[in-house]
Amino acid sequence: MQVNLKDYLLLAKGFYGLTAWDRAAGKCKIENLDTLWGWGKEVQVNLKDDLLLAKSFDGLPAWDRAAWKWKKENLDTLWCWGKGVQVNLKYDLLLAKGFYGLTVWERAAEKCKRF
Repeated sequence: MQVNLKDYLLLAKGFYGLTAWDRAAGKCKIENLDTLWGWGKEVQVNLKDDLLLAKSFDGLPAWDRAAWKWKKENLDTLWCWGKGVQVNLKYDLLLAKGFYGLTVWERAAEKCKRF
């Protein structure tokens, strides 16, 4: 039996509409994100749109989720990967607004953290 790794594992959404990528960005160590990024390359996922900029049910991409949970190492890595896949860093990451209309700056400030 052949399983479509891209759709049924890597990009599949769980009960709360979150993918493994979404959860890893906000809750896991960088090794988890790195593994998922590598798998994304392996199954030829559009890394920019399907992983880096993809929004979950609440409109938050991984970047926002990492800022909200204050995962600095994850933010650093997502920033570097964003440069690698030619994301518009200013508009797609720094100034993009999530579900609540907050930018990553506002989300981090909400958690009383500093960049």
